[in-house]
Amino acid sequence: MVLATSSFANNIDSDLTPQTQNTVQDAEGNIYRTVKIGDQEWLAENLRSTQFQDGSAVNTGFIPKDDQANLAKYGRLYSWHDVTDARKLCPKGWRVATDDDWKVLERTIGMPEEQLDQQGWRGAKQHIGLQLKEAQSQGVFNKFAPSLVNKRHFSARPAGVKLHGFYITQGVYTEFWTASSATDKQGIIRTLAYSWWNTHKSEIRRATSSKDYMFSVRCVRVTE
Repeated sequence: MVLATSSFANNIDSDLTPQTQNTVQDAEGNIYRTVKIGDQEWLAENLRSTQFQDGSAVNTGFIPKDDQANLAKYGRLYSWHDVTDARKLCPKGWRVATDDDWKVLERTIGMPEEQLDQQGWRGAKQHIGLQLKEAQSQGVFNKFAPSLVNKRHFSARPAGVKLHGFYITQGVYTEFWTASSATDKQGIIRTLAYSWWNTHKSEIRRATSSKDYMFSVRCVRVTE
């Protein structure tokens, strides 16, 4: 895996669409914009770190399609084991969002209480997923009111995933690990859909997935 230098990590941030004035820096010098949603503060872009808080190297953290041009756009893809490593993947004071953290976010932006613990696609009427997704250049969200798309400045992008050495679903889905385990082999995830043919573009999926996958990561902290 190619490690990003601190100078490059600081420079790539200028390629991202500004969402807030707040930023946080991780252990190797990557700078991330953040966004306040309710009592939580979230990274407004995907994690790019290749080091844990103690400076040791993570085992994964792959750039989608191994294309350096995708680093600023999509961040890195991590295994569940790196996500939950005790050395901590997120910047100091932050954590990889748990299933409960995601449910707090979903509740804050309007998801009905009875849907929070459900599996599958949820939050259709409230456009929960749409509120979190950045608009795409191909215009697949044109039928939705512009005020709904990325309403929360979370700016999720369809990074796709990595499995057994292959990069898949870039431009079609983004999958986020949570730090919550379902079974020995399955972790709890969140999914957002982007393709024109997918009928769930306004929703967010809560599901479980094999820990063999490599997904995107968002970090969170609770503010006072």
